[in-house]
Amino acid sequence: MFFKTIWFKCIACLLILMLFSGSSITILADLLFVSPEMRTARAIKKIYGEEKEYTVILDTESENAIEYDGVGKINKIYDVSGDMLFQSTGYHGYKDGTITLWIKAVKYGNGYAVDKVLLETYEKQTLMGKLSGDFYDRFKIADITETYANETFFSAKDKTAENYNPVSGATYSATAACNAVNCVIRYLGGEK
Repeated sequence: MFFKTIWFKCIACLLILMLFSGSSITILADLLFVSPEMRTARAIKKIYGEEKEYTVILDTESENAIEYDGVGKINKIYDVSGDMLFQSTGYHGYKDGTITLWIKAVKYGNGYAVDKVLLETYEKQTLMGKLSGDFYDRFKIADITETYANETFFSAKDKTAENYNPVSGATYSATAACNAVNCVIRYLGGEK
């Protein structure tokens, strides 16, 4: 008698739906999982246009990140065929959010040069569409030496900075991006 009631049918239907949904989510989580090594390989392919061998210099999953005065941190450093590839996070974006960038530095004279900057992720940022490829292309700088170790080289607010990067409507997001690049410049300038 109980098995023919509407309550039993509703509960049975809900239990079947829960079992199906739970098993589907579990299977999809395994199928769609991307390991940290695969993410790094994808970033390298995106930057270089092909797969390349790399050596890990710093990885926050095995060591602590390099923090810079509350403006940002360097999460990962790789040696890719003599180039330095950084994953750096800049703080103080919109609503105190962050922007994480991949930054490629190549040998240039006695120092390094920032050659390419790509967006990895961001948190709490709006108007990210205003920070286009042209914005990231402005970060190219040659001959990073000790001169820039303690400077704020890029800025979205300070008009006295050497490379002032104003972006209308997205100043806070631009500030976080500038902070991420400045962390790499400080690292390459000798401040570790």
